[in-house]
Order: sequence, then C-alpha cells, then structure tokens
Amino acid sequence: MVEIREPDVLKTPFPKEEPVCRVGIVLEEDNKTFIEMDLGAGEYHLEADQKTIPVKFDSRTSLSIKVSGDHLECGNREKGDILKTQGFLRLIPRTGKKEPSPRSGILMKGIVAGRGFHWQKEVDLTFPDQFEFHNRNGKLVVVNVLPMESYLTCVVTSEMSATCPPEFIKAQATAARSWMLVFLKNKHIDEPFSICNDDCCQRYQGTTHLSEGVAQHVAETRGMCIVTYEGYICGAYYSKSCGGIMESARNIFGEGAVGISAATDAPPDSPTALFNPITEENAREWIMGDFLKKSDSFCSPNTCPEEKLPQFLGAVDEAGHYYRWQKQYAHEELVQYLKTKAEIKDIAEFIDFQAKFRGNSGRIHELEVLYKDSGGNRKKRTIKSQYQIRNALHEKFLFSSAFVWDFEKDDTGKIMKIVLHGAGWGHGVGLCQIGALGMALKGYSYTDILKHYYGKTSLVKAY
Repeated sequence: MVEIREPDVLKTPFPKEEPVCRVGIVLEEDNKTFIEMDLGAGEYHLEADQKTIPVKFDSRTSLSIKVSGDHLECGNREKGDILKTQGFLRLIPRTGKKEPSPRSGILMKGIVAGRGFHWQKEVDLTFPDQFEFHNRNGKLVVVNVLPMESYLTCVVTSEMSATCPPEFIKAQATAARSWMLVFLKNKHIDEPFSICNDDCCQRYQGTTHLSEGVAQHVAETRGMCIVTYEGYICGAYYSKSCGGIMESARNIFGEGAVGISAATDAPPDSPTALFNPITEENAREWIMGDFLKKSDSFCSPNTCPEEKLPQFLGAVDEAGHYYRWQKQYAHEELVQYLKTKAEIKDIAEFIDFQAKFRGNSGRIHELEVLYKDSGGNRKKRTIKSQYQIRNALHEKFLFSSAFVWDFEKDDTGKIMKIVLHGAGWGHGVGLCQIGALGMALKGYSYTDILKHYYGKTSLVKAY
C-alpha cells in the first residue's frame, strides 16, 4: 500500500482550495478563424468590451464566433450578429456551478484531436462551464475555464474509456491531478491558457465521453496528490504503453523528474525483470523473443487481451497492437522521411541505423543514420531524443522509439525494404495506462497501482 501523509510535512506550498483550470481547446496552430457551437436551452452571458449581454436560447441553437481582421464577431442563425469586439469574448452560463454530467455543456464543432500524431482528426466535442474567445494573430483561440476536479473528471474519460475499472479511474485521476499541479503555470507561456486539450499536455475532450459514476470515482480522490519523499509534488508523467519496462524519467525529462519508477511493469519477481535494463545485446530478444508468449507484464496481451482493449481505450485512439508492433518502409519511402522530417537533405541511399544510446526500456534516445549522398559518399547523421526519432521515422508519428530493425535486400545487396519491430506506445515514463488497466483488472487498488509506477512517493490530500 502507498503511504498517505499529512500536508504539513511538505516543503512546497500546496493549493488550499481547488484551482481553476484554463484549457486551450482551439489553439493558434490549429489555423482556425471560425467555430460553430450548439448551445443547450438556457441563459448565457456574453461579455465583451466591459459589457454584459444576456442571451437566452429556448432550444438547441447555433452560435458562431469568427475572426474578422483584428475583431471577433459573434452571431447566430436566428438572431444574426449579436456583437463585434476588438478584445476577447466570454461566454458564461447563468446556471451557476454544476458538476459535469454526460454530454452536458456546449457542443463545439471541428475540434482537433491528436495534434501532430498519426491519429490526428477533427471531432465534435461537448465542453462544460465558461469559455473565452481570443483573436491571436488573426487566428481563433478558444479557452475553456472550469474547476480542477471537473477538468479531471473529463480527462480520465478522454485519456481512456469510462468503462475502465474504478481503481484505474482513481489512479489516472490522481496522476493527472499531480501532473496538472506541477505544470499548471509553466506549460504554455504567454498564452491565454495554462494547458492545452491534447497529448502535448493531457487529453481533454470535455463531457463528450463521460458516463454516470465516473465523477464519483474521481471525487473519492479529491485533492489527492502524488508527492516525492523530498516533499515536492511529483510530475506524474504517464503514457499509453511502456511495453513491459518503464523508461527512466531522467532519460526523457531530466533530473527534475523524480519519484518515478523505472522497473519492470510486472508482478514482483517476474522473470521479465531479467531484461531490465535493455541493451543492444538483449533488445531483439526483448522485442521479438519467444518469452512474449508467457509474458506476465501488466500491459501485455496476456493480461489485457488486445481484442478486448478497444473498449477501454480513449475515443480517438485507434485499435491496434501496442505492446509489440511493426512498421515497414520501402527504401524510397524511408529516404523521403529522413530527407524531409530528419532534414538529411543530401541523403540518396539509406545504409543502416545504429543505436547510440538506448534507455533501460529499450527506447532509443540517439539514433545514428548511415547513408550515402548522390555522389556515393558515405555519411552519418545523429537524430537526438526519442521524440525526434519518432517524428522522423513516420509520416506522422511512430508509436515509440523502442525498436530493432531488419532489411530485405535484392541480389546486389541493396536495401529494398526496412522493417521496424517495436514495443510500447509513448515515452514510457510513469504510469503505463494499459499496464494500470491490467493491474486494475487483476484486482489491484488504486494506491497499489500508484505505488507501482511512482515508487518513491506518498499520497497527500492537498485540499
């Protein structure tokens, strides 16, 4: 069981009251100048230029916000233009504070989900509480303003499905709360929001995927934070699948990420611990070996069958194989990615990869690319960081940088096809969402789950 401590032993000040979150749900980089919303029946306040305009809708009504030059224009089909402002615009429901319920709030159309990743798409999502609309360099920025606990209730059902077991939901909420308190004021500097709604921060899709009962599970952890033994809130990172071994936080986030386990994601004394740390010598066996048929990793298909996994994943996640996966390229395809995404402009022929630094989970943090230029000269270029490696080796984004590779060659020895054999999804640091799901399905409590992923920590109720 994880230790639960009183807040007066801490070195860092904790919020004594529930914080308010400012979440960017439409960002400048989304390149939007217009958004359309469906408002539920009820009364709202529109605030702009120090004016308050009461607006009442008797049925589901469309409201639009448009960037026009240095102005924002607000209108709807029934009433026409309502107002025009050079400042920012607020939309506030007059019903007062309400706990989020399934699909309650305002439906916003065409919200980007999965920015920059292979699953990027636009979806219609429902968000609760208050909104701000800003004109930032001719682009629309939309901010959702709501209490922390309401935000977390929506996060847990955006990151994963509301059908997940209660102990998983409580563990995810506590990790998300701790992460949020660490990064609340320093993630998006000089923006009108503190954090965004996507994988850059935490997935937040409002009340769209909420179900009855989830709010109660989150409320059971209200104000609970993960705290290091040095007395600081833990930057409780998490990812979709560690692949069987949690990556060292130092390798991804540096010295500041303390209190996070880098152990095998499996029961104590698991034989899979013999692989930790992964090296060049055992990486292929770890990723492709026969032991996988009997793997007891919490995130393995033996614990979470992949045919059942889609019911527990987030709504924008795509069904697939995440514990172990494969990516194939034709030679010309890989050369094009390396030329455009790794900016190896003079590459004409790919020769080989070399892992210069592989972390304990098998993730590569420095990958050397060996190649020839158009003159036949042999050259090399190093891609640094697991993020850049994943970006460079996929049309959008590779699942993880934990991989080994094989080549198919023609009769002359020229590479025709490159095959990556990989493990996990994401950076692999902290809570492994599929692993935590596996633990919950096996009957572990949420405190046990948190102790597994954040080993040198305790729990503190801040508010």
